[in-house]
Amino acid sequence: MGVSVVIRCIGREKLFCGVLDHILCQTIAPSEILVVMDSINERETAYVNKHLEAYPNCKLQTFRHEEFSHPYSVNLGVDSSKEDFVCITNGHSLPSSPHWLGSGLRHFEDEKVAAVGGFFFPSNRGFSKNLFFLVEGPAKRISWVSTINCIIRKSRWEEYPFDENLLNIIPETKKYGGEDYDWTLEMISRGFKVVLDQDFSVVHAHEKDIVLEICRNLRNYFIYRKLQEKIKKLRRPRKALKFSRKEYADKELPS
Repeated sequence: MGVSVVIRCIGREKLFCGVLDHILCQTIAPSEILVVMDSINERETAYVNKHLEAYPNCKLQTFRHEEFSHPYSVNLGVDSSKEDFVCITNGHSLPSSPHWLGSGLRHFEDEKVAAVGGFFFPSNRGFSKNLFFLVEGPAKRISWVSTINCIIRKSRWEEYPFDENLLNIIPETKKYGGEDYDWTLEMISRGFKVVLDQDFSVVHAHEKDIVLEICRNLRNYFIYRKLQEKIKKLRRPRKALKFSRKEYADKELPS
């Protein structure tokens, strides 16, 4: 079962090299790794492109900073992929184990599964993970997949790409995203399944301090709850703005 991995980066993420190493150590090796990156800093773009030379089957796709949006950066990566199964993550999310990809892919034996997602922990250490479940557990019972870490069927994406028009309908999505929640609801409305698997999880952190990271996640939880209520009110099934490579997308840079 072939799988493409898309790593989204705004700039050169602090954990970028570690993310690559973790992905390349998976028990199921991806057939390709696509790094989708904002090209605002030419020095960082050159660094990442040079760094990818040491990795097999990796390539860099850049886009201009002023045209960034969450759905467009995801769509650009999925469109560039060659496999029907596309894993989407970012440059500051470390796979939780060498079985990460395998854990997600196993669910696609069911043809009705459109996507698989997991949780995202502030740390992979026992105490921190337990604290995460104690404080944030209720927030993670919602059955939707996040582009922080998910695997989708490209064939389903071709029918309904991540909707770039969502930014016009609900302006807050420009900053906070929400295209993944919209995509999940759309798949369910069309009769497909989304699956959450704890074994398909990542260590996702912006802060060095775990307590600050949990506080940040809790704050965002209430923001996203309000945002999701707006997305939930959209009539379904619905059409997404058809994705096409825009003229301002930078050319693909081979490794």
